[in-house]
Amino acid sequence: MKKIGLFLRLKFRLFALLILGLFSCSEKRTVPVSFSPEVVSKYFHTGNSLGQFYFFNQVRNDSLIVFNAFNHSFDIIDTRVDSVVSSIPFELNGPNAVNEITSFFYHNEDSIFLAENNQAIVLITSKGQLKRRYSDFASSFDIDEREKVYDNSPSLRFASQLLYNSDAQEIFLYFMSFNQPERKRIFASYSLETGKSKSIPVHYPEEYLGQKLDLSKLFLTSATLDGKGFAYIFSGSPKVYRYDFHSSSVSFVEANPPWKKVKSDDIPFGPMTSSEKQLFMAENPFYYKIFYDSYRNVYYRLSSPPRPNSNEADFHYVNYNKILVSVLDSKLNLISDFYLPKEDTYNVGFSFVTSEGLWISYNSKNQDDEDFIKGDLIRIKELPL
Repeated sequence: MKKIGLFLRLKFRLFALLILGLFSCSEKRTVPVSFSPEVVSKYFHTGNSLGQFYFFNQVRNDSLIVFNAFNHSFDIIDTRVDSVVSSIPFELNGPNAVNEITSFFYHNEDSIFLAENNQAIVLITSKGQLKRRYSDFASSFDIDEREKVYDNSPSLRFASQLLYNSDAQEIFLYFMSFNQPERKRIFASYSLETGKSKSIPVHYPEEYLGQKLDLSKLFLTSATLDGKGFAYIFSGSPKVYRYDFHSSSVSFVEANPPWKKVKSDDIPFGPMTSSEKQLFMAENPFYYKIFYDSYRNVYYRLSSPPRPNSNEADFHYVNYNKILVSVLDSKLNLISDFYLPKEDTYNVGFSFVTSEGLWISYNSKNQDDEDFIKGDLIRIKELPL
């Protein structure tokens, strides 16, 4: 009997250890990841072409395409040799003229989309030939689809960028609320083939719905294409969203930063004086840019913590602050984040990703040579190619 009892006890313990092992293996554990970023200076030679007039940018195959507002052209910079290798000028007069460019998307040499004065999209070639102008957005909706988005005209220049789904040949239009409290959609897709638009199920964050939204305090700051959809962020929310082209669905994660909530963390609504707005901006975090890194299959979010003692005007305090880089995996889960070692240095609005890593421009007070665009390259050795 003693042997039987001992056998049963041993069997029970073995069974318990087996069950414990199974639960331990299936339990999802969050293991903090520590990155060791390398920050090195990387300047691009512009050939005395007034780099401070570079406004919008896009990278394709390590070629940086920048709109040069001074020369009314695209300058192509090879980021591997750090200099301008070619230029695409645009005409100001005549049948191929394009004016007041506010954003662009470079698809290929024969298909370059320019947002013109926030009213039209112009399709041109790399030789400057105008192929078509699209400006019928207001009349491109069926009645029921138009009622699903906000009443204002669509914006073609949110965050100085265009979004284009090459598979479906669709351009995405952004609708801001302008103090409309209804829960409506903020994006629509415009088909280049049919000339018709349809709304897509993207809304403002839940905590801002049903309010009269003051866009000086919360707005869509950035979006990034990832091949199968696009991810996007809002200035006042730690949530990162993604719209999937195939399923037409939206997912999100709350990628919380390392700082704590502050006194004015709740978005106020209604009128604000300039001093009240400045106080709000200084006492709150600002989520500014998101990028997809196709080389490493991760996303980067650039943000800045509250800075209550800041006296910089408007949004400039973002660039005269610490910059937090948050790294998210392909499913938007937060892997890790780290502060850049330099403060009061960067212009996060002019930043991009190449095969080498994440590049961020210096702010205006650190751009002291017109022959160069100055900035830093951030490499994360834990994210190999």
